[in-house]
Amino acid sequence: MSEPEADLSPPPENVRRALQAFVETVGLGESLVVELWRSHELTLLQAHCLTMVQEAPKQPGTLARRLHLSQTSVTRVLERIEDRGLVKRVMDLHDRRRIWVELTDQGRTVLEELHAWRSSPVFTAIRSMDDVALERLTTALNDLADRVHRISPTKRTVSPLKTPN
Repeated sequence: MSEPEADLSPPPENVRRALQAFVETVGLGESLVVELWRSHELTLLQAHCLTMVQEAPKQPGTLARRLHLSQTSVTRVLERIEDRGLVKRVMDLHDRRRIWVELTDQGRTVLEELHAWRSSPVFTAIRSMDDVALERLTTALNDLADRVHRISPTKRTVSPLKTPN
């Protein structure tokens, strides 16, 4: 099945406003991403992996599916954060074919140090929203992400920012 041709005609006003709001919102988060790299040499994707295993260990395949990454890409992300001592891969005691990714004490410390996120205007604004507004925002953003993944189902690649070897 071939991809639909891109419509290059000027977008309707409501589409233009939505795109403008999206670009503005993404711009609000850029400084947080830069600070994350500057303070901890972590990409947003690496930080997301850390938060996903914070509550409970996860299998690499689960991380790949939830992050919309190929198994190869998630392996590279895990190698980078494992090399830094932020996560460890542990063999399942009952099934040696299964591997679990766990957060280390150092990884927990890094997550606790990410104060830039919790004190940011974006985080503060989101925290100030009532339950209805939060649900609308979450639904709209998830819907947008799902639509993008359906249009371009290829797996996301790892961020070009790499941690030093």
